[in-house]
Amino acid sequence: MHSKREVRTKPFQAHASTMCPSHGELAASIAYELGELDPDRFERDLTALAAALPAESDPEAQLRALGEVVSSQALVARTYGGAEELLAGEVIRRRHGHPLALAVILAELGRRAAMNVGIVGGERDHYVAHTRLTAPLLLDPRTGELIDATRVDETLTWRCGHQVAAALLDALQPRYERTGDIERTLQVARLRCLLPFDDDSVVLARRRLRMASAKLN
Repeated sequence: MHSKREVRTKPFQAHASTMCPSHGELAASIAYELGELDPDRFERDLTALAAALPAESDPEAQLRALGEVVSSQALVARTYGGAEELLAGEVIRRRHGHPLALAVILAELGRRAAMNVGIVGGERDHYVAHTRLTAPLLLDPRTGELIDATRVDETLTWRCGHQVAAALLDALQPRYERTGDIERTLQVARLRCLLPFDDDSVVLARRRLRMASAKLN
């Protein structure tokens, strides 16, 4: 039986159609749909990382505790590499990944530790933020350090699980295309079409799917 803190692996469509899936749940579903997730190992690895977090009650201290996962190099940010750098299970297994994937894992660890954390993002970057922190501080998943949000040179907004899943899929597709993995390119494009966004976003997702299908033919 699953606890409330576990990531329950469901088909992506089942998670995508719910109102407020967690960032970790959707990321796990993406990896599972692409045949790149061992759910049991993923759960064990997450549990081990969560168990190492110190108990903190102060919001800033909680963010710093999450940051130690990166600053201690338990997970290392890496912007280059293949699709595996964006797949949550592979990131934990290999202990390195894209900063967006690290933000998802850190947010999931925070959720398990009952921290009120989420993800904020702009056009380029994503950060972990605390809803109860009054100071304008963000956790940078690239370094594990807290940074001043007022010094970030882009407009940041809270990103729900669906929005972060879209960012993961948008980053995954060109990586599969570069390696000639047309089947997974198509699967990523199909998953992108399942996200419950506005008409313009759906039109763009369907256009990408048609373009990927044309390459296969």
